[in-house]
Amino acid sequence: MSVRMIRIDDRLIHGQIVAAWAKSLSIKRIWIVDDDVAKDAFITNVMKMVSPPDTELVITGTDKAREMAEEFDAADKNTLILVKYPKVARLLFDTDIRLRELNVGGMGANAERKKLFKNISASEEERKTLKDMKESGVKVYFQVTPNEKQTLFEG
Repeated sequence: MSVRMIRIDDRLIHGQIVAAWAKSLSIKRIWIVDDDVAKDAFITNVMKMVSPPDTELVITGTDKAREMAEEFDAADKNTLILVKYPKVARLLFDTDIRLRELNVGGMGANAERKKLFKNISASEEERKTLKDMKESGVKVYFQVTPNEKQTLFEG
């Protein structure tokens, strides 16, 4: 299985991803699934600049989720999938991707979100989506860095 992690992180690629997760999982491809980023040439270029130099970066909208999930799931290149929102993660799991785990690593606070775990916040709709994924057999857990112990989402 080449998809090593599916992670919600609203910052997408940042130091923690580059310095910790990509190294600990021997990542050779990062796939960002986000409609807004896929349409924004400036943000796409920023993501390319901050991604690890020896790592392929793929940025697509959700319209490519099924096609790319099947391709990357069958490939032999260790892949980290990054999304900003639980609903996009759920879309990926609906493609029957083999990895049935979701790392909830970063969801910042805003007017609609309340604290979920440490510095991770979620709206009621996002909490329900996480709970639905958990109930469908996906292991949903919090782990900000590889050195940190996993904490299961209880719903």
